[in-house]
Amino acid sequence: MRVFLKKILSGWGRVILIAFILAGVAFLARQLNLPDPSVPVADLKAFPLKGYHRLLILAPHCDDETLSSAGLILAAQRAGIQVRVVIATNGDGFLFATMQDFKKIYPRPADFIRFGELRQQESLAALAKLGVTPDQVTFLSYPDRGTPALWNDHWALTDPWRSPYSGDTQSPYPLTYDPHSVYAGADYLADLSSMLASYRPDLVVYPDPQDVHPDHWGLNVFTRLALTLLRHNDPTYTPVELTYLVHRPDYPEIRGFLPQQSLTPPAVLYTLFPHWYRLDLSPADTALKGQAVQAYKTQLPLLHSLMDSFVRANETFAPVRDPNLATAALGDPNNPSTWLDASGQPVAPVELDPVGDYTTRSILPAGDLVAVHAARDGQDNLRLCAQVREDTIPEVTYVLRLKALTDNGILAFNARTGKPPAGWALLHRSAAYACATVLLADLGNPWAVFVGADTVSGGRIEDETGWQMIHINRP
Repeated sequence: MRVFLKKILSGWGRVILIAFILAGVAFLARQLNLPDPSVPVADLKAFPLKGYHRLLILAPHCDDETLSSAGLILAAQRAGIQVRVVIATNGDGFLFATMQDFKKIYPRPADFIRFGELRQQESLAALAKLGVTPDQVTFLSYPDRGTPALWNDHWALTDPWRSPYSGDTQSPYPLTYDPHSVYAGADYLADLSSMLASYRPDLVVYPDPQDVHPDHWGLNVFTRLALTLLRHNDPTYTPVELTYLVHRPDYPEIRGFLPQQSLTPPAVLYTLFPHWYRLDLSPADTALKGQAVQAYKTQLPLLHSLMDSFVRANETFAPVRDPNLATAALGDPNNPSTWLDASGQPVAPVELDPVGDYTTRSILPAGDLVAVHAARDGQDNLRLCAQVREDTIPEVTYVLRLKALTDNGILAFNARTGKPPAGWALLHRSAAYACATVLLADLGNPWAVFVGADTVSGGRIEDETGWQMIHINRP
């Protein structure tokens, strides 16, 4: 035993032992609900509500509006601000909760629809506790877990997506903003645009692009697109936009019901984007938020730890960034580290992505996205590159997707490594980059583009960046 301990405490054995000790400390901290010291709450700037008149909160599912913004709703109403809530899907694709609620191993489409109706009523009940009446709540009733499909693959009204849960291609729910809309990106955008144009909120709150749930980042990009189009058509309309997080494995880092503790953004995101806001809640508001959370009876049996974790002394929000497309006067199109503008300054990435934030991404650095780069060159080409932590490899597929906003509508451009499908462009791998170049004229001379990247290994997505909107100054 003595010899064994000597080996353990020497060389690599010592390193491994220290690693186990640190892991044990982290585990113990979670069990004891110790506060997370990584981002001091005092570093978050307090968000002022003064001067706003109409608040719109957009939620992907029935409960996200309360988890993210119950305190904001209460504070806004006290300040005399009108409040509207729009819920995009009814959360009817939560298989395990549906199985539990209806005590069925194989729920039928009618069960999923009934489950969605229950979730709608839970949101109405929760929001009623916050002083929000049913006429202030709108259900768009788009398909749960289908938002990326609408954004990427089922844009046209002639090619709607069919929900694997309800079995429908349009809403079967009586509570639906437009019952004639189908499950297609064009209608999703039209409904959001209609809501925004009629209500004209001056403060819009919606999910963060770094939220890992597909309906969350999907609602983010659809909302940004709708707002971008409205501002383009009416430059006098300039609402303030804030985003919120709900789904990330590292958020909230300390889970559980801790109403006196503060909520802070994940350290990996704060390092990249340090301009987060906080909205402080009084103990009474925190308690009222806790009561509202308890209204989600279909969710609590499986998600109570996560949901209780948002009943805290504050809420957190991030501002939205809208970069302009830079011009790369010099540099290799396939190596953004060489791109220089006319003044000789490096061209910054348009989007950054956290590095090594999950175990699989730490293990596979060639699939761990770092940034997305975009710039125009002197020949009026658009250069696009995805960057990963180490050199790209053939075993990983690298994908870049783009939507171009033009005077004649929205055009899609998709590119990937390997064997691109019909209609896709080929990405060129070079060191840590996967790049493509396309003429802006071939994209319809857009005035803005949305761009996102992902990596795929073994048939599953390894990493995704948040989609970014980029303004383009046209001659």
